[in-house]
Amino acid sequence: MIVKRVQKYLVVDYQKCTGCRLCALACSLEKTGTCNPARARIRVADWEEKGFIVPIVCQDCAEPICMNACKEKAIIRDVETGAITIDRSRCTNCKICMQVCPFGGPSFDPAAREVVLCDHCSGNPACTDVCTRGALRYTAVDDEEQRTLRLNNMAEMRLTFFKLSRSQEH
Repeated sequence: MIVKRVQKYLVVDYQKCTGCRLCALACSLEKTGTCNPARARIRVADWEEKGFIVPIVCQDCAEPICMNACKEKAIIRDVETGAITIDRSRCTNCKICMQVCPFGGPSFDPAAREVVLCDHCSGNPACTDVCTRGALRYTAVDDEEQRTLRLNNMAEMRLTFFKLSRSQEH
């Protein structure tokens, strides 16, 4: 019997985010042992004057641009969790993945001096445990309707980012 493994994703509902940044604190504590949001694999961007706050994390794209751009083939998909991860033995920290990712998934840990990505905490993301508003969920996306909703949410976030960045220019 063949068992189909259902991909789980870190799903962001930016409309529920309050900007408390507990997710970034939990992430940095889990990954580095310190409470330092600058070292987290998730970041919170906000335009307080516009009332727009959104957690930014790797979207685990079906066809990751960052993976294709990496000359060292250091960006890989974890076979257990489905998360896009970085093979530390191959990564040269050139940051090309940061430059090409349209979602801002990869970031740079200033203390470790290395590019980092959310790896779903090996299937138990610390950020979702502390998100009291439900803005972050780690959930299976196993049917077409759920995938479409997730993609629409990502598109809506990108459009809002674009509009906000354009309004800041004027």
